[in-house]
Amino acid sequence: MKNLKRQLVLAIGIMIATLISVTAQNFQGIATYQSSRKMNGFSIKSDQMTPAMQAQIEEQMKKQFQKEYELKFNLKESIWSEVESLDGGPATASAGGLVIRMAGGGSTTYKNTSENLYLKETEVFSKPFLVNDTLSKREWELTDEKKTIGNYQAYKAVFTDVRESRTISFNSQSDGEKTDEEVVPEVKMDTIKIEAWYTPQIPVSQGPDEYWGLPGLILEVSDGKMSYACTKVILNPEEEVKIKRPSKGKKVTRTELREEIDAKTAEMTEKFSNGKGGISIKVGGN
Repeated sequence: MKNLKRQLVLAIGIMIATLISVTAQNFQGIATYQSSRKMNGFSIKSDQMTPAMQAQIEEQMKKQFQKEYELKFNLKESIWSEVESLDGGPATASAGGLVIRMAGGGSTTYKNTSENLYLKETEVFSKPFLVNDTLSKREWELTDEKKTIGNYQAYKAVFTDVRESRTISFNSQSDGEKTDEEVVPEVKMDTIKIEAWYTPQIPVSQGPDEYWGLPGLILEVSDGKMSYACTKVILNPEEEVKIKRPSKGKKVTRTELREEIDAKTAEMTEKFSNGKGGISIKVGGN
């Protein structure tokens, strides 16, 4: 019975999408999202840092992840970007003389479901990159759970993913007047349960950030750490929604970008450990 209901929901979504495709080729819209992040997995260990100082830094960093984004979409394309704010610039957190600057931000993600194309214009350690790859496909499990989000009836879908997580700990060792800082990276594989809520009432297979592939716009999604929640949707606005493909930066695949990040992180870790300068940390990301 459950499988029958799931297939029915999927069929309804496809039927609506087909109808709109035939009768309204210019179907488009703009969805606004708010992001939030849990700071579990982030730790700082130092002889000079009290638990209260660590909590202060974690709270500051948590607030830095509370941002607003826009998803512009039509029947086959979408573009995802952060809404510019007056207090833009590198995110920082500080306590007890320790300052952490979070690199990255300001990226633009383009998804084209008809061409199976994924483009991401981003900056890593002040260097521009253009990720040019295929869309990451997920085997979503559709459920019967539903709830109302704004003016829309939304259904729950789940997906289990295996991801690489990185935790960076700062270990401080004091020797007289000299203090040596050691950066200790830890890499492990985590099993992540992704939960999404989508609405067939907006029949586009799009969603926030890299998420897509459901029979309706994804209004909410969470991977246990990072969450996105839709706060506003405008369908078929009077002014045409323009979706321009990103094109700036060194062209790489996801794997090649990961290798670039690993190499730069190793370089900066060694530099920091040798007391030659500070370190910039990017928490999260793909």
